[in-house]
Amino acid sequence: MLLIAPYYLPSSYGGAVQLYHQLLTRLQSFDALVLTQRQDRGDVAALESFDRRCGQEFGYEMRRLKRFEFKYSRSCSPLLCLRDAARFFIHTAREWRATLNEVRPDLIVCGATYIAGWLMNRTPGRTPLINYLHGEELQAASESRFLRPWLSRQQMQSIRGALMNIAVSRHTAGQAIKLAGVPADRVAVLPNFVDTERFKPPRNRDALRAQLGWQGKRVILSLARLTARKGIDQAIRAIAELRRHDQLPPEWLYVIAGTGEQERNLKELVGRLELNDCTRFVGLLGDELRADYYGAADIFLQPNRNISGDTEGFGIVFIEAAACGTPVIGGVAGGTADAIRDGLTGFRVDGDDVTSIASAIGAMVHDAALRSTMGRAGTEIVQREFRVEPAVRKFETLLLTVLEQHAAPT
Repeated sequence: MLLIAPYYLPSSYGGAVQLYHQLLTRLQSFDALVLTQRQDRGDVAALESFDRRCGQEFGYEMRRLKRFEFKYSRSCSPLLCLRDAARFFIHTAREWRATLNEVRPDLIVCGATYIAGWLMNRTPGRTPLINYLHGEELQAASESRFLRPWLSRQQMQSIRGALMNIAVSRHTAGQAIKLAGVPADRVAVLPNFVDTERFKPPRNRDALRAQLGWQGKRVILSLARLTARKGIDQAIRAIAELRRHDQLPPEWLYVIAGTGEQERNLKELVGRLELNDCTRFVGLLGDELRADYYGAADIFLQPNRNISGDTEGFGIVFIEAAACGTPVIGGVAGGTADAIRDGLTGFRVDGDDVTSIASAIGAMVHDAALRSTMGRAGTEIVQREFRVEPAVRKFETLLLTVLEQHAAPT
């Protein structure tokens, strides 16, 4: 199986990357090769070291193209931009064909239909294709206005041309059917999942808080890439509203983990709203710390919203937090209904409505029994419905079914 994942370990740690890594380390019926890009974030030596170790440590192989995504320079003239785009597409298509000729995969799984859909439509031979749809890429937009419509058309063509499309939520499946016009029987829902051996309630939440430097505190945690659709700015405003009305006791601390293009603006917003004394930015967490942060928190908060079509496809952070016994607050936008059971494991709120967010936070802050009940319910539901092992079995079954259909005489 050849997995197309333009952004991957060790320099990318997003939810989709973690999902792929968990799948690939547990596959039984396939040898896997990840095709990603060389010009990635992070240290080149670290990337090369990871690639060398990957097969032995994790059981799958790595290969890198020079680039998967064309980067548009705003300072570039239209003529030079066209020249650079032509070079990129010609060179990348040539690398793609050479990789396929060398690897000769039995099956291709594309995890980035917006970036790589055009390549999937230029696959020589009849190698069966499965797309893995996470939701946000269905509304993706290239920085280049002249490329955006073409890339979107290529994406929809690749979704229609695939033998199967795996969607992480019912919302994402519905979007694929609606936008691409793909038949419903070629879309399968495979919800995101959690390694419950790693993400589980801590033995002693207070001790874990002390270990992280939060001794004597109650903690509201946001852990996300700091982009507009995550709604962290709205969370900050909601906490400020609670403070103005004396509804946030002094022992409560808001911890924001992650980096992204909004980081500077969020820090300035915290300063303007005079929340520096109760807010901490801790930056990008190493993967080994995620479970500890979820487990040390009393509330997980990410009031995601829809920003010009950019929305949350599922929200794996919600089930990671729930697995650790932490109640969650998320937005109603996108596919979060599959990750949050409103009123049972947490609350879904309008991410555009600060008062609604503040009300949900306040309800949890002032009711320890509610937090405990929701935390236990979240852990039980994740254990029952979102464990990694059944997800891997379903994933492999889908792959094998596609191969059987492809091999069957027409």
